[in-house]
Amino acid sequence: MFNNTSNLLLQTMLYLAQTDNITFPLNYTADANNVILEGDNVEVKCYGEYGCFSVAGPWQDVSSRPVNVFPEKPEKIAPRYCLYTRNNRNVCQYLNHKDRNSVITSHVIPSMPTYFITHGFLEGGDRPWLKEIARQILRRYDANVVIIDWEQGSGSPYTQAVANIRMVGRITAHLINVIRTELGLNVGNVHLIGHSLGSHLCGYVGSVLKTNFGVTVGRITGLDPAEPHFSQTDPMVRLDPSDAMYVDIIHTDSRPFIKGGELSLGMSAPIGHLDFYPNGGENQPGCNQGMMKYINRENGSFYQGMRRFLACDHVRAHEYFNESVNTLCNFVAIECDSYEEFLSGECFSCLSDTNPDGKICAEMGMRSLGHWKKYSATIASSIDPNASPHIRLYSLTNGDSPFCTYLYRVTLNLANSQLSKDHGGEVGHFLVQLEGTESKSKLLNVFKEQHYKPGSVHRRVFGSSSVGSIKSVLLVWNHSTTMNILTWRFEAPVIYVESLTIEAFNGGQKLKLCPPKLIALEAGLSFRMIPC
Repeated sequence: MFNNTSNLLLQTMLYLAQTDNITFPLNYTADANNVILEGDNVEVKCYGEYGCFSVAGPWQDVSSRPVNVFPEKPEKIAPRYCLYTRNNRNVCQYLNHKDRNSVITSHVIPSMPTYFITHGFLEGGDRPWLKEIARQILRRYDANVVIIDWEQGSGSPYTQAVANIRMVGRITAHLINVIRTELGLNVGNVHLIGHSLGSHLCGYVGSVLKTNFGVTVGRITGLDPAEPHFSQTDPMVRLDPSDAMYVDIIHTDSRPFIKGGELSLGMSAPIGHLDFYPNGGENQPGCNQGMMKYINRENGSFYQGMRRFLACDHVRAHEYFNESVNTLCNFVAIECDSYEEFLSGECFSCLSDTNPDGKICAEMGMRSLGHWKKYSATIASSIDPNASPHIRLYSLTNGDSPFCTYLYRVTLNLANSQLSKDHGGEVGHFLVQLEGTESKSKLLNVFKEQHYKPGSVHRRVFGSSSVGSIKSVLLVWNHSTTMNILTWRFEAPVIYVESLTIEAFNGGQKLKLCPPKLIALEAGLSFRMIPC
């Protein structure tokens, strides 16, 4: 149901986006709002202080942007900027760059960090997740937090919303420049946070500040940047590392939503300095539950619940970021060539002076900046100076809040004894439960279903709650009956385990455990592995 329903909705959305019935006349009489670049047959539309917008060049592409339109007028989009500080946590102060007094008399403290947070397609500034991130930031920092509300321009068709973020980006850049000139704001202390289309909107803000006002924003965080109309485009068209001193991306929904197709809600390509791919960046745990769960979360609203259900993977990006602001857990992510290599334990230690073979590690979310500063010199020296770094980092999360999890690597050795060989291999999967000095973990499905041969070694990285120092591991083996009658056996399906080694991430506790004695583990039963 999930795939069929979501595919239908998203295909309908894109169909509407492609059928605007908009024509692009090649000849206009030049006036205050329309200008023709003679000889190029390119229409450009200008909007006073916000400058001119072209629909040619990188903004138009047959494959990635078959339909392209101008932004709507600024008074039609009418973005609003709602300021919260510790002096007005619950009462919005509206900022307007055309009314400089609204900036001068506001609670903005220019010496403090300043955060701008914005939504994406079909949303507005009243969404609870925006206010929750603002609340979490002010709980942690004495800061200025501004929610960008561009709901008047975020509606369908999608192509119009894509165009409108170009205008919102310029208006936002003008506001930041007014705060800079009137109050002395250090733009290097500005952090822009955008979800979906809002990610690319933040990129436009950074680009305009650099091009028009000669200043560079400190940081941009893209929360699952939108894929349609931005994939394989020129960096000018989308968020890219040149838009800020530091750009970090959280990818959560890069699975194509049309089977056999290429489009997805979120981008799969790395477009930042550090690109985080929790759970591989495609399918997020906990997003395969029934729709009623999401309707209840949206106070019984079928429409909002349906949207939440269909976009569960997509919205995980801002849920992870929100949790990262104040969590005591570290949301650790590790550089690796692929998600499968990460899961198989090929990347499980961090680069350091004492570990030159380690990988770049960083905390996904709010605290990733410190890690970028730590590694940026090393990264810069190891890549082409004319290329962008695009470091891919992988991590694991829980299926529900709290999402942050602790990483472990487990290595399972099956016995190669004569008894084991005589019995032969089995098809099934293993579950483990950690028992530590502080608590027990849930029963975790660590080793996927496969054929387990005598003497084989299996290694996997998994996430768990913190249990303290590990004392023992409960091992459960479940047998699977296959359709292949050649693999059927009439005696009890058992398997022989020699040892299990459990390691905490990055050189933490490492413990080898063995069964009480070399006995067969029967399907559906368990035994406790204890230190050898």
